Amino acid sequence: MSALSRFSAPELAKRLIFFPRHFDRREQHLVIASVLIGAVVWLVVYALKLSVHFVFEHIIAWTEMAPTQLVIFAPLIVGALITFLLASWRASSVYFRDETGRVHALNDVVGDGLERTIALYYTSEPAFDRALLGVQGVRARWELPTFSLALRKFGATLATLGLGGSGGLEASVTLIGESLAVGLIKPRLHLLPHQLWVLRFWRWWRTLDPDELQTVQLSGVAAAVTTLLGAPLAGAFFAVEVMYRRRPVIEKLVYAMVAALTAFLLSQTLTPHSSALLAIDNVIAPPMEQWYYLLLIVLAVFVAFIDGYLRQVRSAMSNFFRNRIGLGWQRHVIGALLTGVIGLLAAWLTGESLDLVLGTGEQVVADALAGQLTLQVAAIALVGKLLATMSTITSGGSAGMLVPSIYLGCMAGVIVAGVAGYPAAMLVIPSITASLVSLVNTPLTALMVTVEMFGAAYLLPSLVVLLVTLLLSHPNSVYRTQREQDESREILPGYVVRRINVPLAWEGKTLRDLDLRARYDINVIGSVQKHGQSFRVVPNASVVRPLHTGDRLVVIGESTKVGALLADLNRAVSES
Repeated sequence: MSALSRFSAPELAKRLIFFPRHFDRREQHLVIASVLIGAVVWLVVYALKLSVHFVFEHIIAWTEMAPTQLVIFAPLIVGALITFLLASWRASSVYFRDETGRVHALNDVVGDGLERTIALYYTSEPAFDRALLGVQGVRARWELPTFSLALRKFGATLATLGLGGSGGLEASVTLIGESLAVGLIKPRLHLLPHQLWVLRFWRWWRTLDPDELQTVQLSGVAAAVTTLLGAPLAGAFFAVEVMYRRRPVIEKLVYAMVAALTAFLLSQTLTPHSSALLAIDNVIAPPMEQWYYLLLIVLAVFVAFIDGYLRQVRSAMSNFFRNRIGLGWQRHVIGALLTGVIGLLAAWLTGESLDLVLGTGEQVVADALAGQLTLQVAAIALVGKLLATMSTITSGGSAGMLVPSIYLGCMAGVIVAGVAGYPAAMLVIPSITASLVSLVNTPLTALMVTVEMFGAAYLLPSLVVLLVTLLLSHPNSVYRTQREQDESREILPGYVVRRINVPLAWEGKTLRDLDLRARYDINVIGSVQKHGQSFRVVPNASVVRPLHTGDRLVVIGESTKVGALLADLNRAVSES
C-alpha cells in the first residue's frame, strides 16, 4: 500500500493545503522574495540590455554613414557628461577597503559597479567604522539608495556603453540587481495604508536579519547575471563566488539559484528568440591528443600574462585620472576622448568597424567562436579592447570587466589557435574559462559557463586551463574585494586604528606621563597586556598603570598623526 493511499481525499487535500507550514517564516519569505526579485531584476536588466544594444547599433551605423569616423567623439563626450551628471545627482559614497587596509570613498554610480556591489553587500555586517557612525545591521544598507541607485546606474550605463564606451554590462547589472532586491524588501511602512492586513504582511515581509538581507542581495545579483549570460547555474555561482571567493555558502546559493532560475525561465518564455551571450552552432568536440593539451597550458600561461598586463594598465590609468585629472567632469570627457582614439586606431589598423573594441563586444565574441577573426585582427582587438575598457572604467564610465575578460580570453584563444592551426572554437572555449579564472577569479563560475554553454565535452580542457591559471594568478582578482590588515586598518578615509608595541623608552611610564593626545592628537582606546606567555585585552587602558615592553597600545586618530607618532618611535629606536 502506498503512502498516499493511507489518507482519505479530504485528509490528503488538507495536508497539501497546509504543506507550506512545514517551512518556517524565514524560508517562505526568502523563497517568495527570490522569485519576485528574479522577475523584477530580469525585466529591468533585459530592458537595459536591449536599450544599450539598440542605441549602440544606431550610433555605429550613424558613424559609418558620416563623412568621417571622427564623429564618434560626439556621442562619447555626450555619454561622458551624462554619466557625470547622473553621478553628481543625489550622489552617495560606498566605502571600499583595498588590500593595504586603506579605505576609499567611491561614488556609487561611476566606474565598475561590481566593486560597489561587493562593498554594499558587506554594509550590514558588524564593523568598527559603522559602529562609530552609529549605523549597523540592515539599517546601514537601507540608509543608502536603493531604487534611485538602480535608476541612476541604468541611465549611466546606457549613456556610457550605448554612446560608444567600452566595457561589459555585468558589473552595472549586478549593482542594479542588488539595489532592486534591497529596495523590494526595504520596509516602507509610511507609504502603506495603516490597515491590519497590511501591517501583518509587513511584519512577515520585512527583515531585520543581516543574513537574510545578504541572501536577498545575492538573489538580485544572480538574477541579473543570469539575464545576461542565459546560464542560471553560472549566474548563481557567480553571485556567491564573487562575494565569498572560493568559499560558497550553500544555503545562500539555493536562494540565488531560485532567483536565477526565475530570470532564466522568464527569458526562455517571454523572449525565446534572444540569444545567450555565448552561443555557437555545432560545437566541435575537442581532440584527445597530447599536443592539444600542451597548447592548453600555453594558452593558460598567455591569459595569465594578459591578466598581469591588465592590472598594470588599470593601476597606471587609475593613478593618471586620480592624480592628474581629478574627479570633475574633465575626467569623464578625457576618458571618452581617449576611448574614441583607441577605437579609431583599432578600426584603422584592421579595417573593421568601430564596434571591434567599442561597446560591449558581444558580437566580436560570437565571431571569435565562429572562427571569423584573423590572427592579426584578434591581436589588435586584444590590445585595443584592454586599453579602451580600462580607459572607460578608470575615467568613471559605467561599465564592467566580466564580459571584457571573456572578450580578451577569446582573442587569446584565436591567436593561439591561428598559430597552431586548430579550429578557433577548440581553443576559444577553454580560453573563456582561463580568463574568468585569471581575471575575475571565479573558477566555479567558469566551469558552469563552459558546461552550460558548450556541453560536458569541454569540461576536461577547461579543468586543465583552470588549474594552470589558478596556480599563476591566485589569489588575484580584477575586482578589488574588501580585505583587512591586522596591524594597519583605516576605519574611515584618513582615519586609522593601529596597534603599537610599547618601546623600551616607555618602560615604567604611564599614559598620563606620555600625554599622547596633546602631543599627537590621537587617542588610546585599549591595550593588549602581556602576562607571562599569554595576552589580555583591556578595552579601557588605564592612564596611571605603568607600561611594559611587550604590551601593545591600540590607538585611533588621523593617518598623518598616527604616522608622525610611528616615525618618532622608529627614530628613537634607531638612535638607541
